[in-house]
Amino acid sequence: MTTQRKSTDKNFLADLARGGFAESLAPHQRRQIHIETDLDKYLKDALDDGKQVILTGNPGDGKTQHILMRQDEYPPDEYYYLLDASEYADYGELLSEWNEKFQNDVPGVLAINDGPLYEMATSFSDKYPFLQSVQSQLQNQIVYDDNEAEETDFDEIIVIDLNNRDILTHRIITRAIDNFAGEFALEGHDHSGTCHIQHNAKKLQEERIKENLVDFLTQLGNYERHVTVRDLLNYLCYIITAGLKDCQTNFGPELKYYNLAFEGNGAVFDLARRRFQSPDLVHPFVDSRLWAISEQEAEFADRDEASEVVEPHFNQKKRQFLFEDEMLDIGYESRSLFQSLQYDFINHRNGMFQEGSKEQLVKLLNGYFLPNTSKRSELQLWLSHRYRSRSSLALVSRTSVPKSQFKIQRPRLHPAIRDAIGYTPNHTALTYTNRESKIRLSITRSLYRALGALDADIPYTLRNRDVEQQILEFMEEIEYHETHSEETGTVAVKDTETGRVEEVDINNDIYRR
Repeated sequence: MTTQRKSTDKNFLADLARGGFAESLAPHQRRQIHIETDLDKYLKDALDDGKQVILTGNPGDGKTQHILMRQDEYPPDEYYYLLDASEYADYGELLSEWNEKFQNDVPGVLAINDGPLYEMATSFSDKYPFLQSVQSQLQNQIVYDDNEAEETDFDEIIVIDLNNRDILTHRIITRAIDNFAGEFALEGHDHSGTCHIQHNAKKLQEERIKENLVDFLTQLGNYERHVTVRDLLNYLCYIITAGLKDCQTNFGPELKYYNLAFEGNGAVFDLARRRFQSPDLVHPFVDSRLWAISEQEAEFADRDEASEVVEPHFNQKKRQFLFEDEMLDIGYESRSLFQSLQYDFINHRNGMFQEGSKEQLVKLLNGYFLPNTSKRSELQLWLSHRYRSRSSLALVSRTSVPKSQFKIQRPRLHPAIRDAIGYTPNHTALTYTNRESKIRLSITRSLYRALGALDADIPYTLRNRDVEQQILEFMEEIEYHETHSEETGTVAVKDTETGRVEEVDINNDIYRR
């Protein structure tokens, strides 16, 4: 087995780097790529307890990998495994088999993509009662308050949605780098570290470079995009091999890991390029020093062409600096570049200064419709109305709600699956509570940024209408539960074309501007 592994190492990595991820990997290859996480122990405990676990999510989330990793210890003739629901001609055939195993208390693990699982749970729950538990669990993967979590049955069957798993964590990234860079640095080909594959693998094993790479990739986890295990493995394999099976012993910077880290295809590469091009990754002293070094190295005859010639050198130096800051020795660490990735939102999301965050959110929401307002003790509700057969939209406000009727809630995994996977919420919720219902506005990074940008006095007509619709729907739901006088009070009317606001006083059905 060892000989086979050495003969296929670099080819195997190159295949993974190009997106290949065959389900028929040899057992030793599957073990090599496996990244041990809490899910491994959770599945083992569930099987020992005689339960069935459904792993759902998107392709690449690692569902099949986890099933195949279980089969040595829990053989298929004693346990029920479903590797691919699409192999069945129709859901009826699959559900009949599944129901038989469930009724006979056969434990196992099933991999079903979220679309088919949701369709089965909603369409066949009358015929197969166990699907009612599946449907309830799908709806309650995320909770905002453990005391409010619905009574969902996790006793015999467990659903884990891997869409919620956070892959870009320090622990998972570090283990993945150790797996690939450590296993494949020297094995299978002997070039004394001089080929591009061995060069890159050995570089990633250097503590400082690995530490910086882990920090950089962890930062990418703060963006609103789902990253799968396959995405991460493809990324690491590519920055080691460039997707090439043939070793290159005479290679330049284009095949070095710090350039490859931004050149491949896939979710992690897209996020890496987005981060590198972000104005947040700018530092006046670091950038000026790297530009000066690049000017010295670049060759140009005409000063007018200098910027065009120097910029590629600068980009390469900056990429290298991100991971090899100590080697370049310009007096700064690469962390100096990490000035801001909207840390105000991250702090808000992580629950820091919660009461202040609630007041700030109320102020921002009020400011969306009335710029420069400082009101934060109550939320003014706005409703949309069309008037005089015109296509433009008027907004009307007649109700305010005290901030005490709102709370900020941070989503968490349901307690029954909280130990299965790591989860980092991509939003918080501003929740309006009364005896009848709870109405939530999801505060995502994009919404938080849109509200914060209003301080720049963006003209109302240029604002994002999707953001406005989201806010208005939240306010309209609250308005339905609030009581107000029809005969007295003040009504504010906003003309969305001009931004002008008129207030109308009502007293015994008499209107006065």
